[in-house]
Amino acid sequence: MKRVSKWIGALLIVLCLAVVLFPPFFILFSSLLSEWELDFLIHEVGSYAAGSFLPIRIPPYEVDLHQFRAVLLDRPEILRTLLNTMGYAAITLAGMFLVAPLAAFVFAKLRFKGNSVLFFLYVFLLLLPFQVLCVPLYLTVSTLRLMDTPWAFILPEIFSPLYVFLLRQFMRSIPDSILEAAALDGAGLIRTYLRIILPLSKPALAVCGVLCAAKCWNMIEQPLLFLKNASLYPLSLYIHEMMNAGQAEFLSTCVLAAVPVLLLFLIFNDDLMDGLMQMEL
Repeated sequence: MKRVSKWIGALLIVLCLAVVLFPPFFILFSSLLSEWELDFLIHEVGSYAAGSFLPIRIPPYEVDLHQFRAVLLDRPEILRTLLNTMGYAAITLAGMFLVAPLAAFVFAKLRFKGNSVLFFLYVFLLLLPFQVLCVPLYLTVSTLRLMDTPWAFILPEIFSPLYVFLLRQFMRSIPDSILEAAALDGAGLIRTYLRIILPLSKPALAVCGVLCAAKCWNMIEQPLLFLKNASLYPLSLYIHEMMNAGQAEFLSTCVLAAVPVLLLFLIFNDDLMDGLMQMEL
């Protein structure tokens, strides 16, 4: 019975991996096809009867990289939107690292009346999808005259309750005895926060940093709602606009856009795992 359960578990894992990995693998594979293979795959593969031979194989007959060269050299919009995205992500990360750890420290370690209620109301926003918040957010952005500026989606992300929640759960695991010892040594709240809480929270800060950077890189609904000026578009929105362009260039741009996020995950993989393991979720 145990052996059957193991086989069923292994089969379910393989099935889940196949479902999750198929879209990125298909995009990568399609971006390496020659022009005639890609055209056949998109337009004619559905007309073949089941069991018929398809003139496409893995790996492709020839790896064609001309579409990558065309995207990088012939489309200056790619570089502009890439720089826009990097700038938006850098500003958002800087703001998040200033706001979220301080708010999490207040919720995790300071005792005041209404702490739990205020934290519940703040985190309750996590349960609301963007589609519910977009109308009041749009009205707020219009009132503040932030329409058609990147601040319309940078500021909400800086104050996102997600990062406050994750950091607060991590800071709760820091023993209060450490803070009491610091207080006995004459350290105030600010010094305790800067010298003790922040250094001990590096794994959680790495988790929030990776999540924030990935979210900024992949953000599309917010820029689509608030930006009208094409010169301010991030890379994700430009990819959305490229869906009407050639299939080869579109797929190549998708692959290039995924590389920075993949590198970010590989570089901070250990810190990401350590931070998630230590959080009281």
